[in-house]
Amino acid sequence: MRAQYNGPESVENDPAGQRYFISNTGSSTILQRGYDGVVSAFTGTLSPAPYGLELQGDTLFACMGGSVRGFSTANGAEIFNLNVGATFLNGITSDGMFLYVTDFSAKKILKVNTGQGTYTTLVANTVSTPNGIVWDEGMDRLWVACWGSNAPIKAYNRNSGLEMGSFTTSLSNIDGITLDCQGRIIVASWSPDRISRFGNTFTDPAVDLAVPGLNNPADLDYDSVNDRICVPNSGSNTVIFAEVTDCTTGMADHQPYGAFAIWPNPGDGLLTTDLCIQTDVPFLVFNARGALVASGKLSPHGLLDIRSLVPGAYVLDVPSLRKRAKFLRR
Repeated sequence: MRAQYNGPESVENDPAGQRYFISNTGSSTILQRGYDGVVSAFTGTLSPAPYGLELQGDTLFACMGGSVRGFSTANGAEIFNLNVGATFLNGITSDGMFLYVTDFSAKKILKVNTGQGTYTTLVANTVSTPNGIVWDEGMDRLWVACWGSNAPIKAYNRNSGLEMGSFTTSLSNIDGITLDCQGRIIVASWSPDRISRFGNTFTDPAVDLAVPGLNNPADLDYDSVNDRICVPNSGSNTVIFAEVTDCTTGMADHQPYGAFAIWPNPGDGLLTTDLCIQTDVPFLVFNARGALVASGKLSPHGLLDIRSLVPGAYVLDVPSLRKRAKFLRR
C-alpha cells in the first residue's frame, strides 16, 4: 500500500505477533503491518531515521545513525540505546545472542552484546562497502551483501571476523539479503531492480525470481510462516510480499502426516502436546529451512523444552506416530 509508507527501508517479520515491522526513512518512523494487511504506527517520529531492523527476543532493534536502539515489541517504547561510534549503520542481524551490524560508510562490521550493552569491531575493513547482513545458522556464518558495481556477497566467521569466502556477482548496488526455507541466498539489487537467488555454494547461476513492481528494493526479510519474501521498495513507497512456491522443510512428505495441538503457541519455555502416548517416543525439531536443530524423546506427559531454541518458526516431527505440528519460539 503506497500511501502508508514513506521511504520504506527494512522489513522484519514478527511471527509471534503475526505482523511485520517496516522502517521508514522518509517519515522517521517504524510502522507495523498485521498479517491481515492492516498498517498502524509502532513508534512515533524518531531521530535519526531508522534503517535496518532485527528482532531479538521481545525487542526490535534498529540501526539509527551511529547507534543501535531497541524498542519493546509490546508497546514500541525505547528500551535500549547504544552508541557504537559508527558513521552510518545500515544492515543488522542476530544469532539469537549477539547483534551484527554493518557500518556502510566506514566499511566495518560491529558485534553488539545487548545483554551487557557493549560492542566490539568484528571486521575492521570489509574492503567492499557492506550493506545487508544475515546470519546463517545452518552454515554457521554471516553473509554480507555489498554496494557498488559487480557487488560481492561475502561470508564471515561470527567469532573471529575472518573472511570465509567472497563471490562476485554481475549485480550492482545490492541492498538487502536474506535466506529462504532451504538456506538459499536471496538478494535485492538496484541495478538492475531485481530479487535474485543464489545457492550457498554459488556453483549454479543466479536465478531471477521475477518479482514485479520493484523500485530500489531495500532490506529484505523472509517470512518462514507464510513462505514469502518481504520487499520494501524505497523508490516507490511500497512493500511487496513475494510468495515462494518451491520451499519445503526438507522432510519426506510422500506419505500423509497427521497434525496435533501444541500450547502455548507461541511459547518460550515448556510446550505441551495433546499426543496420547504410553511410552517415550522419539521426536525431531526442524527449523524453517528444514535443518534438524533438536531431537530426543517425548515422555508420556508430552512436554517439550524449547528454551535452547532461537526465536523463530519450527516443526515438531514425531516419526513413529506420523504426526507433525508447527510452533513458534517467542
